[in-house]
Amino acid sequence: MKKYIIAIIALFCITSTSTVMAQRGLVKLNAGYNVGLPLGNFNSNYVSNASPRGFMGDLSLGLNNKYSVGIGFGFQDFYQKYPRAVYDLAPNQQISAVLSNSIQVVPVLAKFTYTPFLGTTKLIQPYASVGAGISFVTYNQYLGEFSSDNTSGGKFSAMADAGIDLPFSRYNSNVAAKIGVSYNYTKFGMSDAANINMVGIHAGLAFQLH
Repeated sequence: MKKYIIAIIALFCITSTSTVMAQRGLVKLNAGYNVGLPLGNFNSNYVSNASPRGFMGDLSLGLNNKYSVGIGFGFQDFYQKYPRAVYDLAPNQQISAVLSNSIQVVPVLAKFTYTPFLGTTKLIQPYASVGAGISFVTYNQYLGEFSSDNTSGGKFSAMADAGIDLPFSRYNSNVAAKIGVSYNYTKFGMSDAANINMVGIHAGLAFQLH
């Protein structure tokens, strides 16, 4: 776990260094509600239900009127319950039970964002961002009331995000609505689903802090 803590500290150090290099930059806080849609083997083998239990956000510093760097964060809670069936626990040992999968993902990412019309009076401002870092993943599988498998730990994670900001005022607005779609990849490490792949659909607010 120490190496994951060190990695997070390094991410914050990168952001702090950027602050020194661009003290006159624009500081923004983005926060919003997120719906996660599982993809690939993660969808077919663990959770096919969409997750309405999530949020995402970031704290960024503008390098100029187009580019910014920062720290992204979030949370997504996946849950799937399967109908009762017979499962093999060991040779010559079976159990009839309802199987449930519960997975929580908490990303902490270094992010780079491109906003071509930032600082202009346009009321529709598209953006695109990429990020990489660590997601803390907790996985529990239950047969009835009994946990049959569980893992937790930090995993490599990456994302790409695109959307639009809608400032509340054409001039000097400190608040904007935000709508976007992201693709998220997290290393899962299970034999039948090596990765957690999902699409996130999110909406929220962007606040200018400085």
